[in-house]
Amino acid sequence: MRNVAVVGVGVFPFGRHSDLLYQEIGVPAVNDAIEDAGIDRKQIQSCYAGTVSGMGTAHDIINECGMIGIPIIRVENACVSGTNAFRQAWMEIASGLSDISLAIGIEKMKDSSMAAQGGGRIQLEMKAMMKLPIVSTFSIMGLPGYFALAAHRHMNDFNTTKEDLANVTVKSRRNASRNPKAEFQNPMTVEEVLNDKMINPPLTRSQCCPKTDGAAAAILMSEELAKKYTDTPVWIKASSMTSSYVEEQFKNLISLPNIENAKKAFSMAKLDPKDFFNNGFAEVHDCFSISELLHYEDFGWCKKGEGPKMLNDGIPEIDGDLPINPSGGLLSCGHPLGATGIRQVAEVVYQMRKDKEVAKRQIPDKNLNLALAHTMGSPIMGFTSGIHIFSRDL
Repeated sequence: MRNVAVVGVGVFPFGRHSDLLYQEIGVPAVNDAIEDAGIDRKQIQSCYAGTVSGMGTAHDIINECGMIGIPIIRVENACVSGTNAFRQAWMEIASGLSDISLAIGIEKMKDSSMAAQGGGRIQLEMKAMMKLPIVSTFSIMGLPGYFALAAHRHMNDFNTTKEDLANVTVKSRRNASRNPKAEFQNPMTVEEVLNDKMINPPLTRSQCCPKTDGAAAAILMSEELAKKYTDTPVWIKASSMTSSYVEEQFKNLISLPNIENAKKAFSMAKLDPKDFFNNGFAEVHDCFSISELLHYEDFGWCKKGEGPKMLNDGIPEIDGDLPINPSGGLLSCGHPLGATGIRQVAEVVYQMRKDKEVAKRQIPDKNLNLALAHTMGSPIMGFTSGIHIFSRDL
């Protein structure tokens, strides 16, 4: 396979954009990525668009951007849609089929539910899933209930406290206070998190990622072209995805597929999890406070049950040994399903290039050699995990 780099990124601010159409948040993200890459839009040979609800949206965006005639492929994989679109663009270039590809992620979720946007299609999908008794049982409680179960399991097995869970949100908001494109930028204390509206015990509202509107885009290039267009390419060292059988997933909650996928990604990049300490950083899928703690453990950055200790020791802070979610993560940026994975890529690129976009939350130079971006999705229907590993050097 050929080496592939990210050379341009763009992010439209996440938040409520009730007065804007899909194109009005997607086109600026694409234009920013093209400008950042320093290319002519006519050089782009393909587009992969991650979106759960926006059928036909990618065509509208690409046409409005003036890129008529290129293949446009919509990718839907729940919360992993953006990551999956990025992976498809990487595969196309790595295989030699193209030299420049665009990956975009977009979603508008503030003013209507996924069911309302998907209409009869969503209803048919739900009917099919409900044929499995275990799925119908867990679907009643929804995702907050599912992750609340994971939190209770961790609290029972390892004496994790409510304060430990709240500290994840505290870190998230502290980082997001330096990110003008995050939806929630106000810092919070542990007490404020715990006294927030209860969603599903022990998870309060600020420990659950908000559905939101947003868009992000990335330009990927072959090694030969990347070296012509930039002195600071961000190289993709690994791209890995896994899924799990739904009934097996419920026995293990959210850990099993992430553990296996992390092993695959680290192996592909020829790295050990410990290589990230004082050398790298990560953007992980903190859809709920408990999930971030589990990711520390499942990716091999600490032992099982020691996620809270890793957090309380300051290791995942921006100036810690292994910064996690310097952007503020899903808990603070919000989670427009299709856009999240590519927003994470943008954060990686901005950080590794020491871009002005992240000047107020810049990670120390010692931790900019490696980066990991991770999303996961559909734990109730059968889990999917997506991981990319990046490097400043080939």
